[in-house]
Amino acid sequence: VESKGLLFIRKFSLPDELSYVHSDKEKLYSIFANLINNAIKFTPKGYVELFCTLTDTRFELYVKDTGIGIPQDKHRIIFERFIQADVSHQRPYEGSGLGLSITKAYVEMLDGNIWLESQEGKGSTFFVSLPMKQALSTDEEELRIRQIISDAGFSV
Repeated sequence: VESKGLLFIRKFSLPDELSYVHSDKEKLYSIFANLINNAIKFTPKGYVELFCTLTDTRFELYVKDTGIGIPQDKHRIIFERFIQADVSHQRPYEGSGLGLSITKAYVEMLDGNIWLESQEGKGSTFFVSLPMKQALSTDEEELRIRQIISDAGFSV
């Protein structure tokens, strides 16, 4: 983010009493990492925004950017394997086209939903909604959402 001169905005609404949950740390980390890394990769200027909230039953997040956006005709297929929004022969962005399909698979393994809103040339917002079960705060094996965000390299 810093090397590209982008602004990184973090908005968290994670009540302390709800911050212990049952989930898969590795899958959550991968979801965060893929969405944030894509936003940074496809945003030449402007900002990337991460929003997270936790209710008694759902963990909601979105990653929003002011990047290149995704053409409307690619919205339905962008989560498929080996698909990229820019399929021209002169692609300025490298990648295998697997990040979003892996992210979608992980979200679905966690019984969640993922969707996007995007406008070509104006940016994208990827939304994730995951069901969560509260855990006891004294159980050492429970994952803290704040710790996952911290593990992903972001301050809370």
